[in-house]
Amino acid sequence: MPILRWTCAAAFVIACLCLLLPGPPPRAQTMDDSIVSKHVRVRIPVERQWLGRDSIVELERCWDFVQRATKGSLPGRVLVEIEWKDANSTFDAGRSVVSIGMNHSAAARDLKGFLLHNAARELARIALLTLSQGGVSKEENRFLHEGMAEILAREFSGTTKRLGAAWAICYYLDRMNPLGTKELAGRPELFRGRDLRAAAPGITFLTFCRELYGRDRILKLFELLATKSLEDSLALAFRPPATLLEAEWLKRVRSYTPGDVTVAGEESAPVLDKVSFVPEQGKAGAPLTMRVFARDEDRDLLPNGIFVVDETSGKVLQGLPAKPAEGSHVVFTIPVEAEREAGRYRVRLVAIDEGGNLREWDAHYTVVR
Repeated sequence: MPILRWTCAAAFVIACLCLLLPGPPPRAQTMDDSIVSKHVRVRIPVERQWLGRDSIVELERCWDFVQRATKGSLPGRVLVEIEWKDANSTFDAGRSVVSIGMNHSAAARDLKGFLLHNAARELARIALLTLSQGGVSKEENRFLHEGMAEILAREFSGTTKRLGAAWAICYYLDRMNPLGTKELAGRPELFRGRDLRAAAPGITFLTFCRELYGRDRILKLFELLATKSLEDSLALAFRPPATLLEAEWLKRVRSYTPGDVTVAGEESAPVLDKVSFVPEQGKAGAPLTMRVFARDEDRDLLPNGIFVVDETSGKVLQGLPAKPAEGSHVVFTIPVEAEREAGRYRVRLVAIDEGGNLREWDAHYTVVR
């Protein structure tokens, strides 16, 4: 009997220690890198090999397209890493590596399309960095890097029509804080993501310049950035003074006429579910919280793709995603001036998804005194 008691006590102690001590480290994800083409090697989780095999021919075509579009600026061999633990896509020019994060809402709808678009953009970023001998990495040139990479990615996929939404994004960004080449250098927050908002200033500027001077002058601009300032590069590439070129670009941005845009079918456009205000009735002099619940079939409507225009004050606002525990919506803070009269006021919502679709909706809030 004593032996049995000691055995039970020992088992109890061991069980407690097992609960308290950390378990074995998680097993590393097994990766396969045997899928290769002439210029591209794919590294992908073993259980997702089918996607790598299904995409390798298009990835090789992508390499070839970017190589020709950037005067042979890509390395001869590129590794494309595809993984599901990250939502971000990046590149490492020194190692000739492109990393594609598939943990993104937009990937769920079309895994292969998402992979190819992001791979094309990151390959373009490597090539443009090489073409400019690192010049595009300067803060003043970053908007050009982002914009041209997105243009090349859309050209590869034949979806350049979707770039038209960049003008709408710039229109509202400019109303929030006036755009300009010097101003963009001082707004690093615009370029934190790989999305249409980050690329929009560069897309519109380069599209404008290409319409006037042709594609060859765009490539010349990136070559000049290797040794010249942005201002000098613009003047040498396009002849007119940089200030005049910038003024004409901003004139076009500011003349944009808002309105609904459908690029790829009504079913792919954003849909507004509801808008709520907290409190239900705002008070003069106190901010009002606005919650916007919107969705889209392609799941590529990002929080920073929604703008709110307060028709009374004229202010353009951008919101923040709600905390995960609060559900899927975007939160805006509407300032209500102390002198605001009691009454019902209108706001205009503008939703622009990554596919280039745009929708406008109206909502109303009440102010009491």
